[in-house]
Amino acid sequence: MKKTARIETRETYEWLMARGRYGVRRIEKLGWKRLAQIYDANKPNSAIRRAINAECRRLGYTPRVILALNA
Repeated sequence: MKKTARIETRETYEWLMARGRYGVRRIEKLGWKRLAQIYDANKPNSAIRRAINAECRRLGYTPRVILALNA
């Protein structure tokens, strides 16, 4: 029996939306796989989930497709 560890994330909305040295937000730099992990670790309708959904839509994707591909 294979155990799958749930990745614990301590990211906050402020951390996710913070701009780096070159003015790019972290949400724009992280990969979809990492964003899917952060999304799954947070509660429904939280600010982080809404921000990830908005980022998916901004890039022309539906959040359901992106998050299902990286599950």
